[in-house]
Amino acid sequence: MSAPVIPGFTFIEHLGSGGFADVFLYEQQWPRQRVAVKVVRPDVPLTDREKYLFTAEANAMARLADHPYIVSVITAGVTAEGGRPFLVMRYCPPPDLGVRVRANPMAPVDAVSTGIKLASAIETAHRSGILHRDIKPSNVLVTTYHEPALTDFGIAGHMGDVEGDNDVRISYPWSPPELLDGRSNGSVASDVYSLGATIWHLLVGRSPFSIPSGDNSTRALSARILHAAPPATQRPDVPPALDRLLQQCLAKRPEHRPASALELARALQRIEAAAGWARTSVAVEGDRPDASVAVPGIPDAPEDATAMKPVTVISASGPRRIAAQDPVPSPGDDQEDDGGVPALVWAGVAAAVLALVVGYLTFRGDGREEDPGVVVPTESHTPIEVVPDVLTEAPTLSGRRTARGVLFEWSPPVPVEPGDSFSWHRDDTDEYGSTSRRSLLVRTDSPVCLELSMTRGNDNSPRANECVT
Repeated sequence: MSAPVIPGFTFIEHLGSGGFADVFLYEQQWPRQRVAVKVVRPDVPLTDREKYLFTAEANAMARLADHPYIVSVITAGVTAEGGRPFLVMRYCPPPDLGVRVRANPMAPVDAVSTGIKLASAIETAHRSGILHRDIKPSNVLVTTYHEPALTDFGIAGHMGDVEGDNDVRISYPWSPPELLDGRSNGSVASDVYSLGATIWHLLVGRSPFSIPSGDNSTRALSARILHAAPPATQRPDVPPALDRLLQQCLAKRPEHRPASALELARALQRIEAAAGWARTSVAVEGDRPDASVAVPGIPDAPEDATAMKPVTVISASGPRRIAAQDPVPSPGDDQEDDGGVPALVWAGVAAAVLALVVGYLTFRGDGREEDPGVVVPTESHTPIEVVPDVLTEAPTLSGRRTARGVLFEWSPPVPVEPGDSFSWHRDDTDEYGSTSRRSLLVRTDSPVCLELSMTRGNDNSPRANECVT
């Protein structure tokens, strides 16, 4: 495979290939730096559609080039030989994040931090009117400073235009049900789903609905994505709240997922705070904490804002009030002259005030250290429970062979409410399904095992298993 000649750039090596482009490592001659160059492959017909996709990618990445967690575009052009469009991008050394976690999944603390950073990038894209539509581990590169960087906006779309698309490319393992069955061409909710699936992958080393040594064909994956309950990571070191959050991201119905990438980032921050992990800032331009709860004396201030109090300044002549709201004493007010109060008293007052101010700024009055730029709810604000934690036990499942086949019956772990359902999986046919009944007849003469869980909204119980020979 030959790399194109691009004036001002010296070819070094081939880095990889995608759906319709190759990526090469070049050295830019001035200013001298290594760059990644994405070039449309010679064997790909340059249809109007391909030209549009490439132009859209260049424009989308250029609009988001300043974001710390998005691969920046340096320039773009067309090769002299063959007229192949190319993008010159910041170079991130391989491998991508998908390859890195394949054999060594991330620690939960690192996966949560990475998720917050990627959510920041996606929220920034959404605020610019851009849907990524192809978020997956292989599209997350790692910078030389070990930070994640989202790339490959090749099938990105503008929010107002995507529903008119006739050709939507899908990465099956990380795409939501509504893209697979054609109900949507992409949305904020679909990007949130794909980000949740990506974080799940970082923790487990595979996509959520793939089965080790099982049938992971496109057909099988699609069936599980469309019908199977969102799985837990089954890692003992993953906080239950993180498992529930990721299951919410993987909800079948878009309205059951976090409403935005920013909302997902905030939920991940709450998990960090609860676990006592280092806090990761949300990198979104103009972002500020929720201002719905006022701080007394500070109009429109967010509940966890640092409220500046009037400061007393100590001088040789006693205290001088400099807060803007303090009136300036006028002649005739009852005041003591400079020598009326011993300097030791003023020093004691100063020490007490200074201690209060330092204590307030450092601990914010609730015993927690402040981390500028990070939103952590205070105890006065009840965190939103991502998924109701009510289904903590598995259903009671039994099975028996009858003249018509194997009859499985179960009892729910909690009283059934309207809308509750039971998700099941047969191991002999790898068939998935869901029912509101409390029994299932499997017409087979062969041994069969059934796996069953209860679903309420987006909460899923632990699984029950029963085998009948």
